Amino acid sequence: MAEENADLFSAFAEDHAFLGKSFHELSQALRARDPDAARRRAARLDREAGAHIAFEEVNFYPTLASLLGEAEVQGMYQEHRAGLDVVQRLCELAPGSKLSEELRTRLLRDSEAMETHIAECGDLFEAMGRLTPSEQENLHTALVQWRLKRPSWRRYVAAAERR
Repeated sequence: MAEENADLFSAFAEDHAFLGKSFHELSQALRARDPDAARRRAARLDREAGAHIAFEEVNFYPTLASLLGEAEVQGMYQEHRAGLDVVQRLCELAPGSKLSEELRTRLLRDSEAMETHIAECGDLFEAMGRLTPSEQENLHTALVQWRLKRPSWRRYVAAAERR
């Protein structure tokens, strides 16, 4: 994902295009029963999605809570945790390892749920449009700062849980 974009909308769209494609590829690898390919895609998501996940959880979702409602926002946090579980389990998988059918099915279900979560984030553009230009600018600045920090998804969550 790029270091900067002209505005919050384009940065958000760019990130979601990457996330959607990456989870789609991860789901395809799980459907194909190719744990090594799934592990590689999970590792890339871990490396490259952390900044966006951190931005959403620390900056974006709290801002949207008043517009969308606390229950909606809490559901988005839970969906992130299910996606993280997929990434974490696959990243911990040794090369050449097999997945039990039960685990593969659960990981595929949760990966597909993340695909849906990412697709539904398009609804957030409408909410984003209701923010003031100053709020949008502040959020864009926060996203750029997270991108410069480049936390992995797992590292960001581990640090957040220690707080």
